Amino acid sequence: MLKPLLYGPTKLRAIWRILIFFALSLIGFIVLYVPAAALAPGGLVTQLALYSLAAAIAMLVASAMMMNTFEGRPLAAVGLPGGREAWSSWLRGAALGGAFIALLAAIQLLAGWLSPVADPGTFFGWLGSVTGLALLLAVAAFVEELWFRGYAFQVLVEGAGPLVAVAVSSVAFAALHLSNPAIGPLPLLNLALAGVLLAVAYLRTRSLWFATGLHWGWNWCQAAIFDLPVSGIEFDVPLYDAALSGPVSLTGGAFGPEGGLLTAVLAVPFIAWLARTRHLSESAAMKALDPLVDSRLRTEIENRELNVKIESSR
Repeated sequence: MLKPLLYGPTKLRAIWRILIFFALSLIGFIVLYVPAAALAPGGLVTQLALYSLAAAIAMLVASAMMMNTFEGRPLAAVGLPGGREAWSSWLRGAALGGAFIALLAAIQLLAGWLSPVADPGTFFGWLGSVTGLALLLAVAAFVEELWFRGYAFQVLVEGAGPLVAVAVSSVAFAALHLSNPAIGPLPLLNLALAGVLLAVAYLRTRSLWFATGLHWGWNWCQAAIFDLPVSGIEFDVPLYDAALSGPVSLTGGAFGPEGGLLTAVLAVPFIAWLARTRHLSESAAMKALDPLVDSRLRTEIENRELNVKIESSR
């Protein structure tokens, strides 16, 4: 009687696989983080680094277990191929994310809404700060991509289709930031748009390295280069501060660019470009790994082509 509820035609239903994945991730996170947090110093940056590192390891192990046990695929098929493929995908994503924030900052500078002001510090203090931020934000971006565009997202695409998966993951991504300082309706909308953007980045390339690089490039340039808050969190970079004087509704104010309409205005065409550009595609290495989403998307393409043929024959 329970079999139809638990199993689909070939394997355990998507909802149960997703729940098992999150249960394994949570158990692994608790085992790793709780003792480490108790022994480590209590500073915010240290605790955030421990949290991110424990979450990354826990989700990687859970992803590997789920891919091997239920999907018959290696961990790499979740979007994490090794070698040159990893670095090239990550760097391309980082360049795009950094370019997006650079464009946004340039508009604010030209409009007179953003200006750098001197701040105490030394060059080596600045270098240490931006290097530390690079490492911290890289792990944080990787964790969020594993969480929102990794195994669970891909199983949801396989089970419910890409539109449902993108909508659910983007709302969940925005909800993750509900406790951030200066949160509000507009920041939540922009965070949901960022979730859509990152989901499209994954779906076009099937690469979590690419999505992680894009996520990291956005956050790191925002915090380290332009000294702007990242989703309400201030990172104090020496030598200069960013002084904001424009309309909060456009610049995002204390929440950072993700809280302003300007980000929404730029994000929508960026998403459209990601969805349609010929410069992004699934690599041969990823095709060989046969990602979970490929079978679902192939079926949808085949169905569309069949419908077109039926319509044209009438």
